[in-house]
Amino acid sequence: MPMDKSGSAQSVGKNYKTEVAAGKPKKQALAIALSEQRAHSKGSRKAKLEEQYAKHMKSAEEKTDVKKESKKAEMGEM
Repeated sequence: MPMDKSGSAQSVGKNYKTEVAAGKPKKQALAIALSEQRAHSKGSRKAKLEEQYAKHMKSAEEKTDVKKESKKAEMGEM
């Protein structure tokens, strides 16, 4: 079934359900649905979604850096 090409919250739910029904893991289905929302949003809503996505990616990057530093510290102690 084709995905709904819209930036609305309702279409995210519909796309999520479609992907889960197709057998995708829940996290992957949610990522796909949110990606579609971001791609098809317009105006101020698109700007808000892009801002939130950038913030999420920055925090994920910081967590990765902390894990790398922790591993380096463990290796140095041994």
